[in-house]
Amino acid sequence: MEEKIPEQQIEATEEFAEEDNLETVTEEINLFHQFSKPGIVIIIIYIVLLIVGIAVRLPFSKVIHDAKEAGNNSSTIGEDSSSSIEATIGNEVKISGTSDENKGNVIVALNPEETFLAVLENESRKIHITMSTYGTADNNDLQWESSDTSIATVSETGEITGVSAGKCTIKVSVKTDSTISTEVPVVVRHLEEIDGCTYIDGILVANKVYSLSESYDPGGLTDETAEAFYQMTVDASNEGLNLYVGSDYRSYSEQVEIYNDYCTSYGWELADTFSARPGFSEHQTGMVIDCNTIDDAFGETAEAEWLALHCAEYGFIISYPADKVDITGYQYEPWHIRYVGVDIAKEINELGLCLEEYLGIDLKYKKYEKPWEEDSELSTTQSTDEYTEY
Repeated sequence: MEEKIPEQQIEATEEFAEEDNLETVTEEINLFHQFSKPGIVIIIIYIVLLIVGIAVRLPFSKVIHDAKEAGNNSSTIGEDSSSSIEATIGNEVKISGTSDENKGNVIVALNPEETFLAVLENESRKIHITMSTYGTADNNDLQWESSDTSIATVSETGEITGVSAGKCTIKVSVKTDSTISTEVPVVVRHLEEIDGCTYIDGILVANKVYSLSESYDPGGLTDETAEAFYQMTVDASNEGLNLYVGSDYRSYSEQVEIYNDYCTSYGWELADTFSARPGFSEHQTGMVIDCNTIDDAFGETAEAEWLALHCAEYGFIISYPADKVDITGYQYEPWHIRYVGVDIAKEINELGLCLEEYLGIDLKYKKYEKPWEEDSELSTTQSTDEYTEY
């Protein structure tokens, strides 16, 4: 049986409930008012920051865009490139630039391809410059200057001419803004011939351009070369490596036999890429050693790796590096080392050069036009008229 609740009690309960609801609503309204003031302030600050951020980002984005565009407008002076303006700086070239006339013609950076340049007395070499520009630019926008014209002069197109042996600096700058500039150290070297042999700054030279006389005969390795190689083999042995002489001094007559055998086996054109013609072999100097096995497999050995890293410490250089084939004219020979003395070897190694570059010898070697046995004068000295550019 259900118990009936008195009506007065029901009315009292409903009245209390309405009072509770009213208090809850009032508290919520008060909380809203307390939050609304700082909340509105925060919202306003956020909106202001958002507007300021957009305003700052627009010009900053333009700067980034312009910088990227400037980087894309980079070109090399001294090489052909696809662009709209022709100029002559060192060689006839095309210099790239933008076609936006509002930017004007502005050079923003100069970078030399050469970090070191050697040139012989009374001979000329060109410096190659890479420039980043807005608009177009040519040699008329640059200014060249030698720090010592008694050592070397420089033309308006960046051609260096050796005057006398010594060192100087060639500076190139933008005419309208001298703060945009770069410098290249230049060494002028002295060439002399003694008893049919060529010496450059005292270094005996035997390569595809300069030869030794048939009578030049040191009789074997020079004492300095032999002593340096012995010490190098001892130090290599202490590290568990075995370096030994595979081949060293060769007389003129021995080179005749070796070269002719290669010509018979491979033809003279291929033989010229890995064997020197008589009189043009470094082996005849008595300062060269072919280490271990004379084949490409040597290049994969631990001895070859150690030799490349340490030979300069003993006064040797790798005569025919892999990245200098177009300069030396010979295939890569990791086993073929030439003694030049510790100081010179270290400098050549640090500069990343081959001996021809270091001495300022014409970089692009000349290719023989005919077999050696058909040109008797090739057996002693070689005239550059008997070559064609390779």
